[in-house]
Amino acid sequence: MILDKRVDGRTKLTGLIGNPVEHTVSPVIHNSLFSYLGINGVYLPLKTEATQLEAAVRGLAALGFTGFNVTIPYKEAICGLLDEADEEVKLLGTANTVRIRDGRLYGYNTDGTGFVTAFKKQTGTDFSGKKVCILGAGGTARTLAVKVVQEGAGRVCIINRTVSKAEVIAGYINNRLSAGSGLREPVFTLMPGTERAREILNSFDIIINTTSVGMFPNTDASPVEDDVEFLSKPIVYDVIYNPAETRFLAAARQKGCRVFNGAGMLLWQGIRAFEIWMEISVPDDVLQDLSASFLKCMEA
Repeated sequence: MILDKRVDGRTKLTGLIGNPVEHTVSPVIHNSLFSYLGINGVYLPLKTEATQLEAAVRGLAALGFTGFNVTIPYKEAICGLLDEADEEVKLLGTANTVRIRDGRLYGYNTDGTGFVTAFKKQTGTDFSGKKVCILGAGGTARTLAVKVVQEGAGRVCIINRTVSKAEVIAGYINNRLSAGSGLREPVFTLMPGTERAREILNSFDIIINTTSVGMFPNTDASPVEDDVEFLSKPIVYDVIYNPAETRFLAAARQKGCRVFNGAGMLLWQGIRAFEIWMEISVPDDVLQDLSASFLKCMEA
């Protein structure tokens, strides 16, 4: 037997809290970085019930964790437990990364930067002047809506079943960010399944799904109706990465769209989180090797 000596009393502890976490591949990113860089650390998925969120977070601090990621559905709720938050968290109202120092919780949001980096690298284009439709109105939708406006989008529509949630995001952007942005009109909201929503899906340049609809194990679901034609042949981006091609992406691809899943966003937000925890900058050659290996793995 070969003895496993990778974990000891000096191992830096990091992880992910959320529900569900069974599908996550974040450990692949972080544990690969630990190994590649020769850092004694480990990253663990930690399923957390809503009623135990505060207890779980306090427990991680008490146990000496270096930091942790936050995923669905706690990216907004975690903000109320932070001791300090950076400007991105204050702007977006969500956090996905927490650094623990001397028992205090410092919040960051690496989702927005990760998404923009991945989108530009994968698509070869940006958001300047583009018409962008966002599906969903949760924490990720809020983050990405803010980022696409900051990146110069010309029009932004948020489609969500509970319109009031979408209106909160739209109102926030229209009141705080529209001045000086590239928006040609205020961010607006629609109910899915309406004729107007169908028009948007058929005419906009970029469609982004931020919901969990279609995520493993409920892979037969889609956030849009099957008969949507995507007439403008938009870039279609799904933040889901498991499965690699959701029903939503498969339908869009079959109708001539360029489609991308959330693996790139996951990778780049994860790298930034790792840098925050370890207080380092990951070397470019490591980034290139990890990116190529991880994205190839996710396509398999």
